[in-house]
Amino acid sequence: MILLWFTAGVVPAVLLGVYLPWSAWVLPVGLGSLAAGFLFKGLKKWPPLRRFLFGAGAILVWLAVYSALFHAPAQDLEHRTIRMEAVVTQWPEETDYGVRVPVRAGEREGRKVSALFYGPADLADLRPGDRISCVARCTPAEELGGEESLYYPSQGILLRMKGYGQVMVTRGESSSVRYALTILTGEIRAMLDQLYPPREAGFLHALLTGDKTGLEETDRNNLNRVGLGHVVVVSGLHVTFLMGFLTLFLDPKKKGQLGLLLLILVLFCLMTGNGPGTVRATVLCAMALLAQQLGRDYHSLTGLCAALLVLLAANPYAAANAGLQFSFLSTLGILLFGQRWSKAWLAQVPKRARRWAAPFFGVAAISLGAMVFTVPLSAGYFGRFSLIAPLTNLMTSWAVTLAFVGGALSVAVGAVVFPLGQGLAALVGFPIRFFLGCAAQASRLGLASVDLDRGYYALWALFVYGVFLLYLLAPVPRKRPVVPVCTCVVTLCLSALLTAKTVQRQDLALTVLDVGQGQSVVVTSGHARALIDCGGTRDPGDTAATYLQSLGRSELDLLILTHFHADHAGGVLELMDRVKVRALAVPDVDRDNPLRQEITARAAAENIPVYYVTETSQVTLGRAEITLYPPVTAGKDANEQCLSVLCARKGWEALLTGDMPAAAEAKLVARENLPEVEVLVAGHHGSKQSTSQALLEAVAPETVVISVGQNTYGHPAPETLARLSAAGAQVYRTDRQGGITVYAQSGEET
Repeated sequence: MILLWFTAGVVPAVLLGVYLPWSAWVLPVGLGSLAAGFLFKGLKKWPPLRRFLFGAGAILVWLAVYSALFHAPAQDLEHRTIRMEAVVTQWPEETDYGVRVPVRAGEREGRKVSALFYGPADLADLRPGDRISCVARCTPAEELGGEESLYYPSQGILLRMKGYGQVMVTRGESSSVRYALTILTGEIRAMLDQLYPPREAGFLHALLTGDKTGLEETDRNNLNRVGLGHVVVVSGLHVTFLMGFLTLFLDPKKKGQLGLLLLILVLFCLMTGNGPGTVRATVLCAMALLAQQLGRDYHSLTGLCAALLVLLAANPYAAANAGLQFSFLSTLGILLFGQRWSKAWLAQVPKRARRWAAPFFGVAAISLGAMVFTVPLSAGYFGRFSLIAPLTNLMTSWAVTLAFVGGALSVAVGAVVFPLGQGLAALVGFPIRFFLGCAAQASRLGLASVDLDRGYYALWALFVYGVFLLYLLAPVPRKRPVVPVCTCVVTLCLSALLTAKTVQRQDLALTVLDVGQGQSVVVTSGHARALIDCGGTRDPGDTAATYLQSLGRSELDLLILTHFHADHAGGVLELMDRVKVRALAVPDVDRDNPLRQEITARAAAENIPVYYVTETSQVTLGRAEITLYPPVTAGKDANEQCLSVLCARKGWEALLTGDMPAAAEAKLVARENLPEVEVLVAGHHGSKQSTSQALLEAVAPETVVISVGQNTYGHPAPETLARLSAAGAQVYRTDRQGGITVYAQSGEET
């Protein structure tokens, strides 16, 4: 209880200290809390309160000291161009513009800090321990896309450095003990690449080493949607697999073998990058093994508190790390509820069947217990949570176990006898493909996960938590869960029905989805659905598919692509994986574009009719009409050859022009008889070259929606915003308001 109360003081104090923008209060409040704790200790009063104050004071003082020791040297380098000297600490990661490498860097005589270095693609062969030197521009790690973010500081990264000119590389010692485990991790990944096909190798990279860069984007989105994303984040699950396998050969009751188990456990934690989940599981497992050896009782909540304090002692800013928050809250739910539920359910099973039922009830109870505290967190971070997670975890637990153990064995065997490792890898491929295939199939279900910012799902989630609390607090000796569970299922179906009906009763509705820097617009009229574009930097295919499925259908009547740039069509293939597309309308331009070729080939393989828009055409969508305008110019730039789309219902119109520049807009205005519109989706994400004065005068929009995300192009441009303000249009932006829906009913904007 001492540690529990101490940790209870640490948690709120560190969250306030990290998240509040003003930090001058941290040290004085921390010292004051310690002084108050000592005062109560001297008075021998209120032991829980003084432990709470000791915890709060200790973490606040350490937060101030940590900032002075580590953040201050980094702040001295912010917004400066320096001659950088750095040591590579991890393997480089390829980006669209070169490579990104974790380093310890600074000026030659200055103190080195943890940073991310961005350099040219020819640095992809860097290894941990190598030294690099060049001119670099330093920017604060807290600044992402012009906004403050704790994403990098929560991982211990304090600066971002962009290299310029020639980068001098000095190779490190290949036998360096300091980076031996990191190098070993790279060798494991290289062996996996030799033994497995790319998709399976990428999955095993994540499963065995925590490196998710090789995981296909579609697979990653599928796993997150169906509640299996935790499998590819090295955590307690993997530590459990490892220790379960090792205890087949090592006896933890013997001191020598226990020491070897603990050593392997620590090495695995270091090798996989010391992630919050791995550290938590390592501390919990080590304490459980040591308690057994010492003949002491082991209290799991005490172990969880100890693990949290270890992580916060290493970096108090880790409190803002989403991985740490999910890891500890899911474990807390399992400890408080999951284990109890598993025992209670198993007690209802006849004794002869309990041996076989135990794994199924255990997985289901753990999955549900993990969701108790993480659902609100998922809603806050992602706006959604997975309903199908307990079922998918139950169906795939055996496959994950075989993939982890088999993948590790195939690497070990392949390093000694490569052909034998290949044979083992061929067998391990079966559970991997089953796991990924199960996730893909489950993700196609309409209510596999729900968006809490859509329809009535947020109210349903609040209702479920209310039922859960009443169930826990009800003074009933033998509480039966059947009635509350059935109530939650019925209200979920009602929420889905009401959400779908709310949209279906509209004559016309436009939803500009938040896909980051890109565009994806859902058009609905009655039961009919169309999607205009599907691209962006925030999983556009997954975002569009999830939205469509939240409306009760996994079908799309018409997919319209204004052009074949990735920010407008990059998510189409993933969309087709999840949603049945009945027809595709595209401009007949840019025939050599690889993305166009992939999309049309996929459409042909699935017998989806493709309509090439070469003249002005009209399509009926439910109770609305869609007019497709062909490209107005034959310029070389694909932006000049965009389709334009007009959606109309009883005098209410909305216009989309893709990335059409001002010159093309002028030709569109001259060639077509465009009406005045209620809604205009700004061209080219608010670029100064689009949404010209000529277009604004021609269509006189009342509302303008800008689909934009974090970018380096300056979108939306100040010139565009000034034009829109002068035109008297009301402006909405997806980077500020998120997804935006505009309804039209009986010719009036509602």
